[in-house]
Amino acid sequence: MIAPSLFSSRQLLSYAAAHFETYSYLNGNKISYPHGAFPKLIGFGKKASYIAQDERTFSWSALDEFIQKHQGEYIITSINYRLKNNIEYFPDQLEDALDFPLVHVYVPQYVYTEEPDGWKAFNKEAEELIPFIAATTVTKPSGKTSPPTAHFSHPQYIAIINRIKEELSKGNIYEINFCNSYSGTYDHIDYHSLYEELNLISPMPFSALLKHDQHILLSASPERFIQKKNNVLISQPIKGTAGRHANAAEDQKQKQQLEHSLKEQTENIMIVDLVRNDLSKICSGGSVKVEELCKVYTFEKVHQMISTIRGELEQTDLPFSALLQALFPMGSMTGAPKLRAMQLIDELEQEDRGLFSGTIGYIAPNGDLDLNVIIRSILFNEAKGLYKFHAGSAITMASDAELEYQECEVKTLPIRLLLKNTASI
Repeated sequence: MIAPSLFSSRQLLSYAAAHFETYSYLNGNKISYPHGAFPKLIGFGKKASYIAQDERTFSWSALDEFIQKHQGEYIITSINYRLKNNIEYFPDQLEDALDFPLVHVYVPQYVYTEEPDGWKAFNKEAEELIPFIAATTVTKPSGKTSPPTAHFSHPQYIAIINRIKEELSKGNIYEINFCNSYSGTYDHIDYHSLYEELNLISPMPFSALLKHDQHILLSASPERFIQKKNNVLISQPIKGTAGRHANAAEDQKQKQQLEHSLKEQTENIMIVDLVRNDLSKICSGGSVKVEELCKVYTFEKVHQMISTIRGELEQTDLPFSALLQALFPMGSMTGAPKLRAMQLIDELEQEDRGLFSGTIGYIAPNGDLDLNVIIRSILFNEAKGLYKFHAGSAITMASDAELEYQECEVKTLPIRLLLKNTASI
């Protein structure tokens, strides 16, 4: 590791935005989290990449070959929810208005990591840019956004929840994560400044920024999809959300109500069972254990009920493709049984989720990896001048449609606050 340098993340991102079409920032916000959070890592420029725009151009073997070829380097991974179509058969092909690639995996040419004593260049190429980065002047151009419009209105949302309950009553599913989307137009957004604002509003352990050509992700995700350290896998699904309260006593009451909610515990445990089943496909017999069940953690804007499941890989050199085929998409964003839930999601949501419900993360030089769940995120297509974000919740027979609608309002609050700070078109 090269000696630390005195420049800020904003200078790094400003330099990246001025000179490169591809850059990323993984940011765990130094949050204390079981099994750790994302490191603070910024990478820009593309030394090498594997991109598949859609299901027809994607190859599992090509993905594995790319990752194997670049062992010893940092690899940034971006996986679209639509990859499910390459794992299971779905006859209806829905459209993603933002048109994000199915898979985008790249090796940054310049990599910087933040250590306790400052940002450090990870490689020689990155060290050579330090004088230019340190001299970068940070500016904050103004941007404009239109107010977001929901894909499903309030009455439509309520009607769909009642339709889901019919499926639940027949026993076709036991739980499903149904999502609504919100979209609008924008002009001249400074993405890294907007990301920093989002991160101030809602700092999270799996926060991320990714820009690749016209596609941009700003994520304030609290959820880990999968972590691999040596041969140990950790998954930490979230099910159960309560908004924070300004009054300390009321806030504690909110947290305690979530902790003791039988409904939320039931939803969480259903997904824990699903994740245990998925992990058992690639882990040694008897190694899959629940380390922590239905523990409530507190973040800036929400309380979250989180469980931690651990397993030990049966095959230590398991290909990345095998990991994804066993575990993706994550149970917390689908439901149980998983296949029927995914089929019903496509039928009811009527549009492809795109990168939402997918994952972004990294593969470290030693082969370890950490991937988040893309939730609490806003997505942009610069060429179309279109932005989009989503929110969903777990629906079971115990769900109250109006309360589920309000939960989505709580989850989108940071993004709605962020958009309020930009001038209306």
